[in-house]
Amino acid sequence: MRLQPVHRARRFGRMLRPEPPAAPELVWAVSQLPLAERPLFAALGPADQDHSIRVARVVEAELQQGVVDDADREWIVRAALLHDVGKSATHLGAVDRAVATLLGWAGRGRVQARWSDAGGRRGAIAGYLSYPEVGADMLRRVGSDSRVVAWAAEHHRSPAHWSVPLEAGGVLAAADDAA
Repeated sequence: MRLQPVHRARRFGRMLRPEPPAAPELVWAVSQLPLAERPLFAALGPADQDHSIRVARVVEAELQQGVVDDADREWIVRAALLHDVGKSATHLGAVDRAVATLLGWAGRGRVQARWSDAGGRRGAIAGYLSYPEVGADMLRRVGSDSRVVAWAAEHHRSPAHWSVPLEAGGVLAAADDAA
C-alpha cells in the first residue's frame, strides 16, 4: 500500500465533512453503471461516492484526450466509479480509516494478518485493510466486467502487479491520486 500523504489528507478532510455528491453528478454516475452494479455504488457513503465521481470525471477528461482506446471507455469509467466499493462493507469512520491506513502502511500486511480474526475495533481495522479484495468479490458476485473487478482488487498495487492494461491502470491511478 502506498501512503500518498497529500491524497490521504485531502480524503480525510472530506470524510470529516461528508457532503453527498450534487444531484446531477449522482445521476451521471448511476447512468454509467449497469443495474447490477448500482446498489454497490449506492451503498458507498457520501464522501466515498463523491471521491469516486471525482475520480471518474478526471478519468473521463483524460479519455477525451485519446489516451486509451475508445472501446475501453465504458469499463474504465465504471472501474473509476467502483474502485472503492469494498469500503462500504467496513462501516468505519474517518478517524478509524486513517488509523487503519497508517497501520496498514507501517505494518506492511502484518496488522491485517494478526487482527483478521479479532473482534471489535481491531477486527474492523483488519477488515478495512482488505477492502480492495472485498470490493472485487462484491463486483464479481454481481457479474461485473473482469477488468472492473481486477481494478478494485489491484488499485493500491504497483503497476508491475496490475492485470489491467497499463495505459488504463495509469489513467485510473493518476485520477485516484488527483481526486
